[in-house]
Amino acid sequence: MKQTDLVIIGGGPAGYAAAIRAGQKGIKTLLIESRDIGGTCLNRGCIPTKAFFRSQEVFHLSERAAEFGVQVKVDGVDWTRIVARKNKVVKQLTGGVRFLLKKAGVEVVDGIGSFLDKQTIEVIEKEKKKETIQAKHILIATGSKSAHLPVPGVDLDGVIDSDEVLDLPSIPEKLVVIGGGYIGMEMACILNTFGTQVEVIEMLPNILPIADSEVVKLLVEILEKRGLKIHTNAKVVRISKDKKLQVSYEQNSETKVAEGDYVLIATGREPMTDHLYPEKAGIKMDRKAITTDLQMKTSVPSIFAAGDVNGKYLLAHVAFKEAEVAINNIMGKEATMNYRVVPNCIFCSPEISSVGLTEDEAITSGFDVKVGKFPFRAVGKALIEGETEGFTKIIADQKTGEILGAHIIGPHASDLIGELTLAMALESTPEEIAHTIHPHPTLTETVMEAADSVFGSSLHLF
Repeated sequence: MKQTDLVIIGGGPAGYAAAIRAGQKGIKTLLIESRDIGGTCLNRGCIPTKAFFRSQEVFHLSERAAEFGVQVKVDGVDWTRIVARKNKVVKQLTGGVRFLLKKAGVEVVDGIGSFLDKQTIEVIEKEKKKETIQAKHILIATGSKSAHLPVPGVDLDGVIDSDEVLDLPSIPEKLVVIGGGYIGMEMACILNTFGTQVEVIEMLPNILPIADSEVVKLLVEILEKRGLKIHTNAKVVRISKDKKLQVSYEQNSETKVAEGDYVLIATGREPMTDHLYPEKAGIKMDRKAITTDLQMKTSVPSIFAAGDVNGKYLLAHVAFKEAEVAINNIMGKEATMNYRVVPNCIFCSPEISSVGLTEDEAITSGFDVKVGKFPFRAVGKALIEGETEGFTKIIADQKTGEILGAHIIGPHASDLIGELTLAMALESTPEEIAHTIHPHPTLTETVMEAADSVFGSSLHLF
């Protein structure tokens, strides 16, 4: 039986980040990964989808080249090269992670890890070879998987999940997306820009339920102008196949049908605990999620869990921080997670980002809400870039001046939210943001002007 200080099950953002940190701090660490180092994020999620997003940005801009006085002949897109570029980016990043693991002295085992007891892990490697490992501490970081949609027809050819959509043989003529969350909407926007006729079917009253309602309203208006169809309050009842795939859904007491060459199931993700057998270690569960406290400890003191598997926030940037908190506690250095300020980015077109409460949530929570908002159309840099759709919105408490939340829809929203996340973490007020000199001309001026308008008035808008 092999002995080590720390066993980490799962090589995604939480797992590899924890392994690198542990190795850097001199902890003898063994990392078990059953599929790909980098997990969903690097291989099948954040990185490949954003590589596609960049390709659609370039295509969208090239089609508008004449607006900028540039003569360009656009002959469409080469999907094979788009996929190849995505794969190249993924390979470079996953290779970089493997290098960092090796440099940190981490032993990597390719196999499936499962509990025998609270200190012992069995690994089934390739060719069914088994190995038993005992560790002082264990970190569970097995991530998440696509949630199953319990309707007839999900097993038909052409019904795909968020993994398979990344390797389509060609750009489809028609696509039906089931699920209007961030995964579904990102791929819907990307393929719609490439010319696919896209229909989105969402069971809830609105797409992107985590986003501010005003942001969602504008996004829907923009996308529908581009020909993307969105059906809300729509429940899928079956998928069938004739010449094309047909998705039958109920909406307003009527049964309707959407057709596509492919149907993308994007109804969310769930913690991945298959083959883990946590009950053998006495680990408390919340359905499929591993229960953890703010120190990332499970119900067993020597076992921790970080990333999607604990079901708190299914976000790679949260997983990185949870991993560091776990390693600090394993080393005896008390650390806790602060979930009060978690940024969220959705790579639709235009981008959406947020942190904190939505306006509706703030009002429901009983706050005396004051809102400041500033449109991109009033910012010089947005006009220069030709990207003027959207706004920056800051929600504050009238009584205390505390920033309760911030929401951005527009160019580079994912980059701009960082300033507002830091402001909330430091408990800065809108006045302090507004009084800070922001560079001109930049898109960050939307943040400054929105902050100025919370308790006063913005300079460049009447």
